[in-house]
Amino acid sequence: MAQLPAFKSSRVVPSAVVACLLGIGGLSAVVPAPSVPTTAVREATLAPDPAVEQRALAELAREAADLQVAQTVESARAEESRHRAAQEAAAQQAAARQAAAQQAKRQAAVQQAASAEAQSQAQASHTQPAQVTAMPPAAVQRPAPAQPPSTFIPVVGAGAQASVDACQGPVRFTPVTVSISIAEHDLCGGWNRMSWIQPGTKVTVQGYGTFTAFARMVVPKGAGEGVLGGFAGGYPPIFLQTCIPGTSQMLLIALH
Repeated sequence: MAQLPAFKSSRVVPSAVVACLLGIGGLSAVVPAPSVPTTAVREATLAPDPAVEQRALAELAREAADLQVAQTVESARAEESRHRAAQEAAAQQAAARQAAAQQAKRQAAVQQAASAEAQSQAQASHTQPAQVTAMPPAAVQRPAPAQPPSTFIPVVGAGAQASVDACQGPVRFTPVTVSISIAEHDLCGGWNRMSWIQPGTKVTVQGYGTFTAFARMVVPKGAGEGVLGGFAGGYPPIFLQTCIPGTSQMLLIALH
């Protein structure tokens, strides 16, 4: 093996040697680079980006504005709902008060009419027999009016209590068999339709013909059909019946 040449000292300055690889006896070593201060690296790493910060702040501001708008809209909707609910409640209360007032007014009118009818019946029952007995037969006869009052009674059907309770209008009340009964509840219009009919009134009953009212009778509710025999002349061929409002009595009007 050839001998290695003798190692000679180099005159190269140390700064030049630092940047090179030194080969001695087949070995090599890397000369480390000069170290950078740790504080300089940390400062370079932590230095904020102004553009990133500005975008983040803008995003936060936009989210805050959106949240405020959503809260404002939700508050407005809640206030509108409360206002609408208050208006509806006030309207319902006003309607209820108005309905109650109208009902009270109707009830007062019905009570007044019933009272007047009861008084009229009481007076007639006390005075009529005396008048008939005291007056001569010639005085009892009165000339018929030239144009007697008249009315029309529609008949919507026939049946028992359920047909009357349907409140569709006067019906032929079939449970009564000794006479033709045309019945209607007072609250369904029967009182207004029939209560004013007096003896002498011409009454046209739909489907049955034209008759003349000749007597009125007040009987307890639920009275049997035998009470019809109390009319002058016995059972009438046809009669009208309705309840007297606010009482436990019925008004019967005989026709012939």
